[in-house]
Amino acid sequence: MGAFEAVFPKGCLRGTNRVIFVTVGNGTQGFRRLLDAVDDLAGKGIFGQEEVVIQSGNTSNFHSLRGKQHSFLPMEQFSAMIAKANLVICHAGAGTLLHVLQAGKVPVVMPRRKRYGELVDDHQVELMEALALQGRAIPAYEPEDLRAAILEARSRLNQTPSPPLLMLKLVEESIAELVDHSSK
Repeated sequence: MGAFEAVFPKGCLRGTNRVIFVTVGNGTQGFRRLLDAVDDLAGKGIFGQEEVVIQSGNTSNFHSLRGKQHSFLPMEQFSAMIAKANLVICHAGAGTLLHVLQAGKVPVVMPRRKRYGELVDDHQVELMEALALQGRAIPAYEPEDLRAAILEARSRLNQTPSPPLLMLKLVEESIAELVDHSSK
């Protein structure tokens, strides 16, 4: 298999969903490590002619050279982008992952990490690893892992995802509980 076929598996080029959606969520932390890695790969042509839409969140010092960038999206547009996307690349935030998994997608996930000062602990690594073990996410711990993770995601495009698991329900219940407590 040549490099072109590895990046664009058969049946992938003429689909109606020719969008790559990248999101770092709505948290207060930026996530330059993921955004720079995606922009670099886009510059190297890994996404071909597919449109790259980036929701950059609070990463104010990031300006994509190759994608269509939005700091934030209204929830309806965020959900629509996930549904439309051929590939979702995201952080390992529970809210983001819940939306992506409910849409039946298997995202490429790069967690924010304590070692880089992106979070105070590694809960995103733990969530990503749990989902990866179930085949529900493709991990990319570091920018160097992203290309291989994207190729793995491309190879799964024609596979039917497994039905939502108990973990999705637990994450959904946890978020609902947090929202309920904050509104009181």
